[in-house]
Amino acid sequence: MRSMTGYGRIEENIGNYSYTVEIKSLNGKHLNIKTNLPWIYSSLELKVNDILKKHFKRGSLNVYIDIRLLQPKDIIKIDKALAKSYYDALNELAQYLHLSDLPNLDLLIRFKEIMKYSIDEKDLELIWKGLEQVLLKGVEKVIETQKSEGEKIYKVLMGYVDKIEEITIQIEKHSSKMKEYYKEKLKESLKDLDLEIEYNKERLEYEIALILERGDITEEIDRLKMHVKKFREVSGSNLESLGQNLDFLAQEMHREFNTIASKSKLKEITALSIDGRLHVNKIKEQVQNIH
Repeated sequence: MRSMTGYGRIEENIGNYSYTVEIKSLNGKHLNIKTNLPWIYSSLELKVNDILKKHFKRGSLNVYIDIRLLQPKDIIKIDKALAKSYYDALNELAQYLHLSDLPNLDLLIRFKEIMKYSIDEKDLELIWKGLEQVLLKGVEKVIETQKSEGEKIYKVLMGYVDKIEEITIQIEKHSSKMKEYYKEKLKESLKDLDLEIEYNKERLEYEIALILERGDITEEIDRLKMHVKKFREVSGSNLESLGQNLDFLAQEMHREFNTIASKSKLKEITALSIDGRLHVNKIKEQVQNIH
């Protein structure tokens, strides 16, 4: 089990480049990737995202990448003709306005098109190979922290599931009292009519049977047991989209408790179904953190 919360930072020198990769993973219903990559290497962003999509299915990922040269390399091209044109134009403007300040280098380099960064395909492929190695190490580190957090969530979830199982067993025990409960209620209702009626035992049993049939919660109890068993199985698996699968099971358990509460008139069962729904809600909160 993996939490969606994780962090990893890797710094490494490979060849003539220094790489820094930092990944922060937070909760998110869907996968949302925000990559901060030096613009000169922006063409690598799609490759970065493709790797991340293979290892993360949910969550909000903030990815910071820095790539630096360790040794000087000829990657900056100067458009000298354009620089001369800017200089002449600025000089002409200064003379026209009778300005004492003449164009200088500080002013010229503000025109970004004069200095252009250029990386050939061979160098870019070399840079990507190094970045890919560091990125995968960063991903591995994030997953380690996610698994560590996931173990904590798993223990909490199993505690809630154990409680739901216990509540289900208690509901089942109380459900055996329903026949006697409805029998007494029916007798009281007849007495409240203040009529001289001689009870027909067979007729009374028939009416109780009808009431019990409408209020029967056997199927709901059986399904709750099944959902609890399935929840434990799924929690311990490597199923993809684990959080979504557990959320679905939690919704099903909530549905069964709702049905039990609406069918049963016993106050003990009503109280237990409320307690069951409270624990299911706690599960639903926790599974929102699962990858």
